Amino acid sequence: MIRVRQIRIAGLCLVVALALGAVAAASAMATAPEYGRCVKVAKGTEGKFATAKCITAATPEKHGFEWIPGAGKTKFETKGGVGILSSVNGQEVECKTESSQGEFFEGNNKEAGNMTIKFNECVSLAQPCTSPGAKEGELVTNDVEAVVGWENKLKKKTDIELHPAKSVTSGQFIEFECIGLVVKVKGAVLVPVKNDAMKTSEALKFVAKLGKQKPEKWEESSSKVFLEASFKGGPYEQSGQQIESTLKELAGEQALELNAVV
Repeated sequence: MIRVRQIRIAGLCLVVALALGAVAAASAMATAPEYGRCVKVAKGTEGKFATAKCITAATPEKHGFEWIPGAGKTKFETKGGVGILSSVNGQEVECKTESSQGEFFEGNNKEAGNMTIKFNECVSLAQPCTSPGAKEGELVTNDVEAVVGWENKLKKKTDIELHPAKSVTSGQFIEFECIGLVVKVKGAVLVPVKNDAMKTSEALKFVAKLGKQKPEKWEESSSKVFLEASFKGGPYEQSGQQIESTLKELAGEQALELNAVV
């Protein structure tokens, strides 16, 4: 009986191991959405894709393109117009312009970082707002990282999440003062991003209404993703960011694609 039981247990362990291996393999293959480049293959070589977007599988007649995952250390910048941070209780900070620079992490096809975001001519209740060490009216975030993921996989809707970098031990996005009014912001924010096209620039539109961001949830997670702000030492309130910004690769960088198929 012991021998039979041992064989059954060993068999069960083998089945579990094979099942876990299959899950791991499936996870490894399910890489979309990811950044990379769709490149034309050399003459006489057959690629895996039929078109220059690398979203349609090759056919015997069309097979001229190949997908290369990853963005290397591609550097980028953003420039935006009026930005408004507003809480669900009506607190508000408004800035006239926004700018930043960052880079994709080498060897990573989903994340970027080494990024700080600067806002200019910022006010709240007609008082200038300034972060420590910055010029009056200037707000500079802590180090920020970004990751891409699914908002809705079936509809191929992708988002970028911005959040404080792992190195920011306080977990704060930013802290600043508006003539006696101390403001602290934590959490993360989602912004839709288009996919399946090679490009060197991307329009990003952060949408919020009455302090609530849209979207505010990943498909893969049951938890919501949003900013929270504390004004003058009060409790943190759910907050939203409104701004239109353009992400552009720096001169000399190659076009990238966010591929929602591979």
